[in-house]
Amino acid sequence: MNWLTNYIKPKLESLVKKRDVPKNLWIKCQCSTMIYYKDYEKSLGVCNECGTHMRLPAETRLKFLLDDNKYEKIKVPSTIVDPLSFKDKKRYKDRIKQAKRKTKEEDAVVIAEGKIEGKNVILAVFDFNFMGGSMGINVGNSILKASEISVKKNLPLIIIPSSGGARMQEGILSLMQMPRTIAAIQSVKKNKIPYIVVLADPTTGGVCASFAMLGDILIAEKGATIGFAGRRVIEQTIKETIPDNFQTSDYLLEHGMVDMVVHRKDLKNKIYKILKFLEKKN
Repeated sequence: MNWLTNYIKPKLESLVKKRDVPKNLWIKCQCSTMIYYKDYEKSLGVCNECGTHMRLPAETRLKFLLDDNKYEKIKVPSTIVDPLSFKDKKRYKDRIKQAKRKTKEEDAVVIAEGKIEGKNVILAVFDFNFMGGSMGINVGNSILKASEISVKKNLPLIIIPSSGGARMQEGILSLMQMPRTIAAIQSVKKNKIPYIVVLADPTTGGVCASFAMLGDILIAEKGATIGFAGRRVIEQTIKETIPDNFQTSDYLLEHGMVDMVVHRKDLKNKIYKILKFLEKKN
């Protein structure tokens, strides 16, 4: 009996039992193409059919930009979680908890120290999955911390924003992060340390109107939406129809607002070449 229950029964069950299918096995692009997750990882989140640069988790960006997937995360002490005791359909505290579970990050920005082709850098990466990458007090603190370490260690600062702007649940306190982050970046510039911004989709609102557009070099990913106010708001304000490609990375390049538009697969090499050039110049 033991032989039947311990050996034969498990064998039979393994034949008829449904196997667990991993979640998120396929990812749907905006062009409706279904992309197998392993192919999505290999292409760095770029659709092979239409070329769309899909939004990436902060962790994924760190892994493909920094040498050998090696880096040291820098923790930023959290401040008060809900300064205004804000509540809409959900309590703000609950939204924060949900975002933390979803992204496994403490807030919308991850700071890391690592190397790009052997060159030490400080990298601050936004995660749009954390409440739309919105900027509250803790995000402001992260930009300040990254700037301080950059100055202290004399290391180039690279920021990759992907954000809908200021975090409305923190009201005026979120808007105060605009001058705070600008002042932090000015300290980097004052010390003649390279500051590079990679504008990812989307970079809008108060993030776009502050530190995101102050880079010594402004790189935009292909197809990224970059701008302050939304298309509908602008059209209603100026009473005119704006071009279809308005506020896209290519449009900004044509009008001199960014220095270059770079495909994601070429991003690491392009940043390295820029750092090498700025190093020689200094």
